[in-house]
Amino acid sequence: MRSFDGVLSTTYSKTRPMYPAELYHWLSQQVSSRGVVWDCACGTGQASVDLAAYFDVVEASDISESQVAAATPHRKVRYQACPAEKTSYPDNYFDVVCVAHALHWFDLDSFWAEVRRVLKPGGLFVCWGYNWLQAGEQVDKVITEDVLPHLEAYWPKNSRLLWNQYTDIAFPFEAIEVPNFDLTCFWSATQTMDFIRTWTASQLYIQEHGDAFLQSAASKVRNVWMEPNKKQEVSFPFFVKALRMHQ
Repeated sequence: MRSFDGVLSTTYSKTRPMYPAELYHWLSQQVSSRGVVWDCACGTGQASVDLAAYFDVVEASDISESQVAAATPHRKVRYQACPAEKTSYPDNYFDVVCVAHALHWFDLDSFWAEVRRVLKPGGLFVCWGYNWLQAGEQVDKVITEDVLPHLEAYWPKNSRLLWNQYTDIAFPFEAIEVPNFDLTCFWSATQTMDFIRTWTASQLYIQEHGDAFLQSAASKVRNVWMEPNKKQEVSFPFFVKALRMHQ
């Protein structure tokens, strides 16, 4: 499981894209009760707060204490630091279990056992994620040529599960049909590079070699940004998996 220090947790919360509101609305329509939802691996509460608009109680957990400490407070969200695979939640407690952009970090056999324990019969399991980013041909070219080659040897093997949109994962429940959702942001060149800095491979590379390559790439990105001081659309290939536990 990936860990965070306090500084990176704050940066992470500021740079991650916001998930589409349509996803939460759709999710809320797939269950008969909107009582309690678990936002597992909640990070700094990005999805937790949005889920609170649709559910009575949001239990939000993360293995990183610094992430939980930096999480956005909300009267309907209860945060705690604990592993995804072993929690103190009651049996048959949740109407929905959500994992946002984190399933690839889990010990899946242990996690599925925990989901079976805490999810109500007929309850819903939903996970989602995204790959890379697209900010225009010239920006994408800089990232491909000046960033990714440095990171190639630093990606954990877990990341490949995400790149393949979790098609390599054996899910234990029955899949249901999911509509397509778009994930887009309006970011500046600086925000885009800050996001790249939070990548796992970026952090591992920086620990060994420093961030000179990112500073160089940031200069090139600003040079090809449509308007250097203005925001432009950045899109992310986004996927959602939804499965229902048998009654």
